[in-house]
Amino acid sequence: MTTNILTITHKNFSHLYHEAIELLNLPLNLDILEVNFGELHKIDNTLFAQYDLVITSGAHLEMINKDYYELTYLVPFYPLQFTEADLVKGLVHATHYGKRIMLMYFPEENFNLEEYEGMLNIEIKRIYYSDLKEAENKMVEYYNSGFNVVLGTSSVCEIANKKNIPNILIYSKDTLKLEIIKAYQFAATKNKMLNYSKIKDVILKHAGHAIFILDQNQRIIDTNHEGIEYLNRKNKHEVIGEKLDEWINLELKLNQSEPQIITKGNEQIMVEPILNSAQSKTYVVAIKQFKQRGNSHHLKEHMNPKYKFENIIHHSQIMKKTILKTQQYAQSDAPLLIYGESGTGKELIAHSVHHFSNRRLNTFLPVNCSSIPENILESELFGYEEGAFTGAKKGGKPGFFEMAQNGTIFLDEISEIPLETQTKLLRVLQEKEVIRLGGKKIITLDVRIITATNKSLTQLIQQKLFREDLYYRINVLQIHVPPVRQRLEDIPKILTHLLIKYGLDEQQANYLINIAHKHLSNYSWPGNVREIENFAQRFCALMSVSNTTFDLVKLFNDILQEFIQQDSHIGQSYLQNTIDDSPIVDEKQKILRVLHETNGNKNQAAEILGISRTTLWRKIKQFNI
Repeated sequence: MTTNILTITHKNFSHLYHEAIELLNLPLNLDILEVNFGELHKIDNTLFAQYDLVITSGAHLEMINKDYYELTYLVPFYPLQFTEADLVKGLVHATHYGKRIMLMYFPEENFNLEEYEGMLNIEIKRIYYSDLKEAENKMVEYYNSGFNVVLGTSSVCEIANKKNIPNILIYSKDTLKLEIIKAYQFAATKNKMLNYSKIKDVILKHAGHAIFILDQNQRIIDTNHEGIEYLNRKNKHEVIGEKLDEWINLELKLNQSEPQIITKGNEQIMVEPILNSAQSKTYVVAIKQFKQRGNSHHLKEHMNPKYKFENIIHHSQIMKKTILKTQQYAQSDAPLLIYGESGTGKELIAHSVHHFSNRRLNTFLPVNCSSIPENILESELFGYEEGAFTGAKKGGKPGFFEMAQNGTIFLDEISEIPLETQTKLLRVLQEKEVIRLGGKKIITLDVRIITATNKSLTQLIQQKLFREDLYYRINVLQIHVPPVRQRLEDIPKILTHLLIKYGLDEQQANYLINIAHKHLSNYSWPGNVREIENFAQRFCALMSVSNTTFDLVKLFNDILQEFIQQDSHIGQSYLQNTIDDSPIVDEKQKILRVLHETNGNKNQAAEILGISRTTLWRKIKQFNI
């Protein structure tokens, strides 16, 4: 199997990769992406999903660790290293330009180079810097003071070239060759282990009977849902690390190297030894034809998610990061809380999470908690038995949780569930089991729960309208879907798509968006994407085939003014913010507000404010924020 690796580097460095890869004979596809420093945000994040590993170094690596750490959720990053030998070779090469050498590279390393100063009769100045601008200033300063040459990474060498300062690249072709081999070994091993893990999980999930994986001491190291039920337990953590023979008293002979078949009553137990090494064995124990513990409901319908991550129209960096984080969370079975203002696309995110998860082939069941009357919500969620209440159907009815067995249930507007029902929901989530109304049988659940809200659950907790323990149960993983006003650059792309969807010609849609671009961004769109869709529908409903381009532009502007006026209180607030930006006190308040909205994320804040990260840092210091 070919391993796919991407390297992010600079044009000064890429030639070494081409030279090094020619010396290797590996089942490796190495793609080289040249990116100028400070322009990582221009990379389409979906690109990374195509690779098993990414190699990068220097300033690129520092920027990823500081500002784009979400990328490491999607693909592992291999930090390119250089050795002390590379530094010494570079120092020798640098002596051709002079004896006073500036040493500059990311990250800081504590190589002991003092002995080489005497051996080579040189002076080394190790220059530390926090960003490339500082590196440039210090390089020029020391060059003017008599230092002749720079030894550094590609970012530093690029600066030196622009300043006509002699420079030497630290990395060598031989070192790069070894680093590529190490990166390949890491990626290939990780890829193989992930594949084995996924294969094992799929086999365990669909085996249809209890499977236990034991170590050489008969301790359970993994099992499946049927295994947990067989031992009459509710969660995997209750059995992991325990000895199987102490639970079912079978006296298994695990010192044998041959497969065993043990018959006990109506149960057939098969033990398959797997030899890991001379002294280490793993055992797979399969128990067939055993009595079912509890009851299960066979679904009569299968609901598929409507949306995928590809359906989320976006261009902004804040949405790219949100999607990257959400894709990582999709691989987990832990409860996920999606919060955001109305109309931001929380349900679309929920559908996408299920479609991206290991449960994608099973049921996705969306439930709008606010649309179900309080008096029947409990029976709809948990089901009921025949005769449970007046009007109950003959034979009873399964609840939504039963219907979502082995899949995902999405509880939208979770804040609207009454306190009494919240108490019962908490028990279902804690115990991973449900009892129908009027019933006695315990039904064990294997359901991933996703919830969403446009209200502050912490405020509802303070108002005694939402249970605090339920909040912590559903808020294991959390995704914030940003409002449109925090991603204004997405508006043209979203609106173009919707205008075409509702019948406008693509060329006309692009023309209208281009001429109205500024006006669209000057409105805060308090209804978010849903309001943008309403705008597109209204415009397409009012236009006629005979409209000239002039008529279309006038209609477009008129409808936009209608939207601004109908939300005048929000529009005036937005306009007031833009008018009052100039006084210092208002600028400080605006920065504070944006930092609060982005939970202190300075990269997102700078993007929303339309200033550089450096300027934001300066203003934070200036205003003593």
